[in-house]
Amino acid sequence: MDSRHLLTIAILLALGSVVHAEGLEFIPFLGYQAGGGFEDSDTGVEYDLADAACTGAILDIDLSEATQLEFYFSRQETEVESEGLFPAETFFDLDIDYYHIGGTFVIVRNTWQPFAVGTLGVTHMSPEPSSIGSLTRFSVGFGGGVRYFPTEHLGLYLAGRAFFTFIDSDTHIRVESGGSTINMHAEGLWQGMVQAGLILRF
Repeated sequence: MDSRHLLTIAILLALGSVVHAEGLEFIPFLGYQAGGGFEDSDTGVEYDLADAACTGAILDIDLSEATQLEFYFSRQETEVESEGLFPAETFFDLDIDYYHIGGTFVIVRNTWQPFAVGTLGVTHMSPEPSSIGSLTRFSVGFGGGVRYFPTEHLGLYLAGRAFFTFIDSDTHIRVESGGSTINMHAEGLWQGMVQAGLILRF
């Protein structure tokens, strides 16, 4: 069964357990995502993922005064570039999606609300212009930030997160453009993100 299908089942089960939640928050956000790289095990060429903007949305459901169940999605449209001292050469475009579920711990419930968050789920990487060779791998995320509520139902969101994607050594990405194949060699993929959004509380 595909990893995203397993995550969908987990989300449905989790939703069924919070039908009596005290409240929920929807947070569309913009962010900036950086980091990530790997090596072609056949050629030894090293590649970096270009730093780029990302977009996404968060759904936080109250479980108690201090805890929330979180559903998280984000997308970064980036490029795979050669690593080195000279100007980087772009090989192909790559979309990176995170589908995560986890929990938020609100340290203080006040106008200003510092918080910590931990999630797990999957990372979906899809080369462009073709999705042939796209891959999905398990990943974990953690971070923290602050929320500001000038009114009861409207707030501002600022956070930083880190994601680690587990990649086995025989993973490959096939790129239709030019018929090339990159055999990825990496213990895993680290990415960091800063994000800001608007909180709509119901």
